[in-house]
Amino acid sequence: MKSFKVIAPLISLLMLLSLALGSSCSSGTANNDSPDTNNLPVSDTTPTGSQLIASILAASPNITSFDTTSVIDMTMQVSGMSIKTVMTANGKEDLSSKKAYLTSSILMTGDLASTMEMETYLIDSFQYFRITSTDQNTGMQLNTWYKMLMDTQMQTQTWNSQSQQNNYLFSKSSITVDGSETINGTSCWKVTITPDLTELIKYLNEQQAIEDPSAITNPADSLKNIKLTAWVAKDTSYVIKMNMSMDMLIEAQTLSMVMSTTITNINQPVSITLPPEAVNAIQVG
Repeated sequence: MKSFKVIAPLISLLMLLSLALGSSCSSGTANNDSPDTNNLPVSDTTPTGSQLIASILAASPNITSFDTTSVIDMTMQVSGMSIKTVMTANGKEDLSSKKAYLTSSILMTGDLASTMEMETYLIDSFQYFRITSTDQNTGMQLNTWYKMLMDTQMQTQTWNSQSQQNNYLFSKSSITVDGSETINGTSCWKVTITPDLTELIKYLNEQQAIEDPSAITNPADSLKNIKLTAWVAKDTSYVIKMNMSMDMLIEAQTLSMVMSTTITNINQPVSITLPPEAVNAIQVG
């Protein structure tokens, strides 16, 4: 049970970061598995950082659906313990219908070892989930559906905050264009993002990645070694991939995180249907 108390917030963080950062990355994005259909001219003229930021922010309100794949590698030092956690997730989101689906796995090693696999649906104001595999006593039955009501903040950040997330990450950041790279057949500008630390903390707080944001009194002391790299499609200004790494120092806790998110199938038809056996899920929380 002790392991699950640590795993539970990690599941929430995985869900929020993979979907929310995914939607930020996808300020819109091309379907990387099919040829471009936007028919927009590709310019070889390197844009300035401010020009690229303006294009990214202009595209963000247009997204209605996407698929996302995320990998998060974290090492935590807390209460004298060292815990390494690798979380992977594959999901899809339909903003217009307020539906999302995510499969996730968590592998914890070190002083607190554990594994877990989950399946999650977000439908309107409810989160439905079942644990499909674990080596811990979670107090929940395997393959049994549970549901919990999402609070107003989580509903807002899940369904309505695409532009807000981009504002946190890009509006007060500076961007350096490092050159050109091709990602899944799409010609992209590779850029390094230098975020405004105060805005970055607002973003992390929005995703509930920081339990007590008031504990961060000096962002420069709390956030270290920040690196954000993005790949922006030249023809659409859509961000189709983002890598992020940082160290967080909050009171007696330290966390080192590396995350990679890729986005596909933006604004393509998506079908997310709650399984019949989940309709009568046990409500918790």
